Amino acid sequence: EGEHAINTNRPLSQLNGYYITQQVLETESLETIQERIGALPKGTPVMLDVKSIKGSFFYNSSASSQRNGAIDTEAMEQLISYMDEKGMYLIARLPALRDFYYGLDHVPDGLPTSEGYLWMDDASCYWLNPASEGTRNYLILQIQELRSRGFDEVVLTDFRFPVTDQIVFSGDKAQTLTETAQLLVDTCCNDSFTLSS
Repeated sequence: EGEHAINTNRPLSQLNGYYITQQVLETESLETIQERIGALPKGTPVMLDVKSIKGSFFYNSSASSQRNGAIDTEAMEQLISYMDEKGMYLIARLPALRDFYYGLDHVPDGLPTSEGYLWMDDASCYWLNPASEGTRNYLILQIQELRSRGFDEVVLTDFRFPVTDQIVFSGDKAQTLTETAQLLVDTCCNDSFTLSS
């Protein structure tokens, strides 16, 4: 539209999709959500929050024992299976390096301050060190688990270093993120499964 519009002489396609946020999962019944999904055409992209920034999983995950009590994980498993059976393009939205519970239980995998404590953000979340082998293995476990449940794609949020000068990290941050991303792609992706951030 407007002066910057480019005429391609081709009809435009309408992009459709559906995003099920953590807030929706906590406030609406999964039966209501399933009814909405049922009205969508086959192949519609559906993005689903699968874990909170605190580290609570909304489905039955072997990656952690932490669960979000406000979300029925068994009903969530049924919803995921239903969407897979309906032929939706399933996208899991996963907080990557922001995880309170994992940071609390695996202090060496977190980002420390100069005082030796784990750095915590304004939302009271610990951030994980992407150079740590433990962090990398934890991410691989989550991604492979979601792939095995029928997801077509995982979108990693917070796949970055936090913006602060309070953490101690001696390596090259950009290079570390690139190397970790490459490891995740090489280990988890194939022709039918995508990883993005």
